[in-house]
Amino acid sequence: MASDISLPQGEETKAGHTNADEPKAHTRSDDPRAGRTRQQIFEALRQLMSDGNASVTVHQVVQAANISRSSFYAHFNSLDELAAELLRNQFADIGTAGVGLRREDLLAGPDAARIGYSRLVEHMVENFPLYSSALEMPLARNAYDEIVEAYATRLLESMVDREAVPSGINSELATTYIAGGAMTLISAWMRERLEVSDDELVDQLVALLPNWILEPTTTEKTHT
Repeated sequence: MASDISLPQGEETKAGHTNADEPKAHTRSDDPRAGRTRQQIFEALRQLMSDGNASVTVHQVVQAANISRSSFYAHFNSLDELAAELLRNQFADIGTAGVGLRREDLLAGPDAARIGYSRLVEHMVENFPLYSSALEMPLARNAYDEIVEAYATRLLESMVDREAVPSGINSELATTYIAGGAMTLISAWMRERLEVSDDELVDQLVALLPNWILEPTTTEKTHT
């Protein structure tokens, strides 16, 4: 399913272009026209990536957005920068879904973890062409890794009962470690390196969590 989007030589950054007159990208303004232009650019890239194009270029984006090349570079320094911001905006749809369910004692540990991971995986499936393509773009890949790991970390932090953390374990380091593993596992699945269904992936993500997170007990409590 994953497409192999790459950036042709000369398309990665503005510095690689021969047109010296292209304006340097600047911060967004409150001008509604600038906002509309950015939205056109986002929609153009989203469509191109979702269509599974073998290669996406700035030329294709400006054509699809019906804007000039200089307009593109007035907003973004490179295609990678655009892809990274698009990814962050897209992932904002899921936000903190599933996070905090355990903290508020609404669900037991395994149920809270399953809901959190299920929403993450469902979001990936719904936007599979976009995310799988983004994995092939350097800055977008960095953004993808940061976003998925941050979500997994927030989910874990909301579940951890610090009074039940076993002696000798640093809860902050543990949640970062576990979240990193979840991010790596999901990325491998997105790249079709793992032959498991959506539900099986969620099952494994939950099963791999340590018991002191899923089912903290008073016998494991330690006071520092």
